[in-house]
Amino acid sequence: MSIRRHLLPYLVLVLMVAGCADQSAKFSSDRRIEELESASTDAANNLTTTLLEHFGTPNRLVSWSALPIDYGTVSGTVLSASGDQLRLSLETKPPAGLANVAVVFGENNPGPRLAVSYDSDSRMLTLAPGTKSDTLPPPGTRVRLIGHRLQQGRQSFMQHCMHCHGVAGDGFGPTARYIRNHKFNPMPRDFRRGLFKFTSTKDGIYASRDDLKRTVKLGLSGTYMPSFLLLSDAELDAVVEYVRFLAIRGETERRLLAHFQPLIDAKTPQDRQPLEQELNGAGFTEAFNDAVSLVAENWQAAEESDNVVLPTVARVPDGFESRKKGRDLFIGTKINCAKCHGPRGRGNGSFLNEIQENPETKKKYSEPGLFDNWENKVSPRDLTAGIYRGGRRPLDLFRRVTTGVKGTPMPGFAALKEEDRWHIVNYILSIPIAGVFPEKKHDHPDGDDHKADKPAPAPTKSTKGSGSPSKDK
Repeated sequence: MSIRRHLLPYLVLVLMVAGCADQSAKFSSDRRIEELESASTDAANNLTTTLLEHFGTPNRLVSWSALPIDYGTVSGTVLSASGDQLRLSLETKPPAGLANVAVVFGENNPGPRLAVSYDSDSRMLTLAPGTKSDTLPPPGTRVRLIGHRLQQGRQSFMQHCMHCHGVAGDGFGPTARYIRNHKFNPMPRDFRRGLFKFTSTKDGIYASRDDLKRTVKLGLSGTYMPSFLLLSDAELDAVVEYVRFLAIRGETERRLLAHFQPLIDAKTPQDRQPLEQELNGAGFTEAFNDAVSLVAENWQAAEESDNVVLPTVARVPDGFESRKKGRDLFIGTKINCAKCHGPRGRGNGSFLNEIQENPETKKKYSEPGLFDNWENKVSPRDLTAGIYRGGRRPLDLFRRVTTGVKGTPMPGFAALKEEDRWHIVNYILSIPIAGVFPEKKHDHPDGDDHKADKPAPAPTKSTKGSGSPSKDK
């Protein structure tokens, strides 16, 4: 059921995240913020202030119940209160080092307090100094400590991920510039679009928590994205929540910028003035509510089992006939995988020599080749290498054939019968092992192109000329 425009009341909880040396860290803004500021300083300030209020900074995160994020909650009951300390009875064992979390009292929350530390032996929770109007709750009051998982995710991200993905998940960490110079590797993912390439979900559906966890845990084969298999499940889950948080913030920003796009495009001050009044007033509040609601719905939908790609037909037995059917589909005009991957699966199809169109702007790129939604030039997979970034299980390849690779020119072929998709999977998996041609007698339909893969014939002596190879008659 849609939750759009039904988010009130919002619950905003400030979470102080550890980090002393970099308290000035900020989330990276979309480049269009500068364009908006040139058009309207008030609109740009409204946008950035709203994002700061609802998402905070990398070192002062905000927990907000309107978002589908598992911030980490420990519930309990107040046993006694004195000064800025509470003695608690918690329902579950709190994580080690519990600190800097939001403390919410009862159901009708008058305003959260910040917890500085928690001593598990004495069960004493120390609150940050409050104002004169702040009163401590009486014994028996229900209490929730919120935010430890998001903090753990942020800390793990800063330790393991920010070097490539950047503090704010924009894909421009200090190591990214070296990856950029390596033509065979993709740039680190910019999480701010909320778009992830390799998922188990249907076309148009976001990545699920399981998808993100699998990528972090196993890495992406053939890229600089390593495996973090040694992290515990709790650490992996926390990183996933933080990545989702970064993605939701970035998406919200992009949708608000789309709201202001007419103002950015306005040519004269006379054109801007009525747009500014319309878009930066009550229209902004509505746009913000709609943006957050839609983003939340999309991420919630990714967790629904109905949106996962699961074949209803068992994998077709692998063999000569299946591989041949798969190859016929691969090079045929119906889906024409060869236009990108090449007739022999080497990633050198004809589309690489043509100028393509940006699917979002509908404008032609400035050079031939293929580009992803992050405007990075990409190469179709060389299937002869046997490296599949989204996983090499038959199910992984079935999903790639079904939904494509999101955010790239690789389309999905869900309209194909499942048996045909399995034939393609069998053929693809056979390429690095049995060669690109399944024919038993090497009856290659590609003509003389296959000769390039054969060793050159040994030279033979000729009666004409010393040591020159003989000519065919």
